[in-house]
Amino acid sequence: MTEARSPLHACPYTEEVFSLLGKRWSGLLIDLLLQRPARFNELAAALPELSRRVLSDRLSELRSAGMVDREVDPGPPVAVTYRLTERGQGLRPAMDALRVWAGASADETRRPLPSPAAEGRPEAG
Repeated sequence: MTEARSPLHACPYTEEVFSLLGKRWSGLLIDLLLQRPARFNELAAALPELSRRVLSDRLSELRSAGMVDREVDPGPPVAVTYRLTERGQGLRPAMDALRVWAGASADETRRPLPSPAAEGRPEAG
C-alpha cells in the first residue's frame, strides 16, 4: 500500500528571501555589513572579484528591499556609507546559522575553508 502524498507548496516567504539573497554577492554583502557600516570602496576591496557595476546593482536591490541604508556625507570629500537597516540586522541569526552549517559541512567533507585571517579579513562572528 502506498502512502497518500500531499502536494508540495513553495513558501512565499522563502521565495522572497531567496529571490533577494539567492543572487550572487547579496549574502556576502549582508555578511560584510553585519560586521560594521562600510563605504563603497571598502566593500569593493573586501570582494575584489565583484565588479563595481554589480556591487552598485546589489546595493541598490538591498536598499529597495529595505535591508540597507545609504548615507551621504557631503564632505568635502563626499563620502557614502552603507549600513544595514533593522530589517537587515534581523538576518544576523540566520547568517550565524549558515556559518555554523557551512563549517559543519566543511568538516564532513574534509574540505577546510580558508580562514579569514589568512586572507587578511577579520574573523566572522
